Amino acid sequence: MDKISFNYEGRELAVDIIYRKRKNISLKVSPKENIQIIAPNKVSKDLLKKVLKDNSNWILSKLNKFKTFDDNFLKRDYVDDEIYYYMGKQYRLKILKDMNFQNKNNKSYNYIEIKGNNLEIRTNNWEKDYIKDSLKKWYKLRSEEIIMDRIDFLRKESEDFRSIEPSLVKVKEQKKIWGSCNTSKTIYINSKISMLPLDAIDYIIAHEFCHIIYMNHSKDFYALVQKIIPNYKEIVSWLKENNYKFVL
Repeated sequence: MDKISFNYEGRELAVDIIYRKRKNISLKVSPKENIQIIAPNKVSKDLLKKVLKDNSNWILSKLNKFKTFDDNFLKRDYVDDEIYYYMGKQYRLKILKDMNFQNKNNKSYNYIEIKGNNLEIRTNNWEKDYIKDSLKKWYKLRSEEIIMDRIDFLRKESEDFRSIEPSLVKVKEQKKIWGSCNTSKTIYINSKISMLPLDAIDYIIAHEFCHIIYMNHSKDFYALVQKIIPNYKEIVSWLKENNYKFVL
């Protein structure tokens, strides 16, 4: 992989050059001072250096933001004291090993609840994959309950929202997006959405509902979103900065 450099606080950071079959040049800044420049094939390094220079303020702002990045969320081990979010608040995972639970079929069981500052899971199976799967199911159930409640709330609060009728709202696991809407007016919401604070949940629901009227991201689309969620821009900005924390 080809590289060029970018000066940051007196140090030369390596910038990875990724060539692809495309028309535009784009930049990506990630935690751990990772910078990538994605460019069309055969673009000269001199041009790429100019792109870095022209976008240096943006790159610096991203690098500075990631100084406070908490890399505990990059890897999950499903052990005591890992941080998980629920309704926008942090909780520490506590695994209560129930060795007294007996059953004829040796069936695994779990019971999950929020207790104080802890997300407790009482179980007779503390294998990593089982804990992960149990947490996924718990978050999905909570998300289904919360989404229905927030849809009712938004219908009461907003006439514009009340006039929009999807054919179906479904909660499912989605790795990279919080929601989607198709031409059949079916809305899919990420099963981890119960990790987010209420204002972010409301925004994501409203965003997907508005796609039933506008299947694009036009000015009219965002004007409708703003009618329902007046401070949506602040929420979008917050999500971009904190998205990495909401993982299972």
